[in-house]
Amino acid sequence: MIDLHIHTNATPHHATWTPVALAVAAAAQGLTMIAVTDHNTTANVITTAMAGMHYGVQVVSGVEIDSAFNGKLWHTLVYAVDPDAPLLLDLCAEVVHRNAADAAQLLRDLAAAGFVMPGLSDRDRPPTVADVALVLARHNELPGRVAGEGDEEAGMRFILTHFAAAYRPLSVQEVIGVAHDLGGLAVLAHPGRSKGIYAIPATDEDIAAMAAVGLDGIEVFYPTHDAATRKRLLAAAVRHGLLVSGGSDSHHPHQALASWPRTDVTIIDYLSR
Repeated sequence: MIDLHIHTNATPHHATWTPVALAVAAAAQGLTMIAVTDHNTTANVITTAMAGMHYGVQVVSGVEIDSAFNGKLWHTLVYAVDPDAPLLLDLCAEVVHRNAADAAQLLRDLAAAGFVMPGLSDRDRPPTVADVALVLARHNELPGRVAGEGDEEAGMRFILTHFAAAYRPLSVQEVIGVAHDLGGLAVLAHPGRSKGIYAIPATDEDIAAMAAVGLDGIEVFYPTHDAATRKRLLAAAVRHGLLVSGGSDSHHPHQALASWPRTDVTIIDYLSR
């Protein structure tokens, strides 16, 4: 049983798994392989791998990169790359730098437009675009807000609708290029997940277009993918010659790890080499 999508406390202010606690929990659950896939950083990969060796769990190097393709936002998972490879570290640094710069400009633009944006300057780190979106929706009346949408999703919807050029993530194609240059794999994370405007389920056309520029796989097995979604994504993987992956996207001990069978996750054959 495996789980190839887990975040540790290297994902700042967003996840709380420590390397040792994660290794202990994975071993207790009977997982034989996990992947550390923090957002835009590989800082905890080696530490978790060392803990995994102690508890009998193989830890795959991974990272989840904020990215975009054909006018939509995606998360691209990179696997089986040296976590200290300069090219990968440069990619992560560029994502973080660009996001911080976009957030700073957005704050200026939103203030000029009359929006109230309290508290962001009090943090111990530069705000991200997601931070700006959260505060925007929490402290302002946003026209066109969708009922039932959370603050971050509502803020992102407003930003991407009214300040379309303000957020400039790297392209999925750029991420794929770095993964391949380093001998790794690029996988589309949670393609069936729906989370507001910036996590719209991938259509077959989306998947086909990314496969055409070198995408290696898709995360078919994911907690919010129901049976019909998994069936559709498995068919797309076969149609486009993509590997199949699966993970929990767990960020903390209160969010369950997954237990996907190794036999269902074809990417395992490549990660075990």
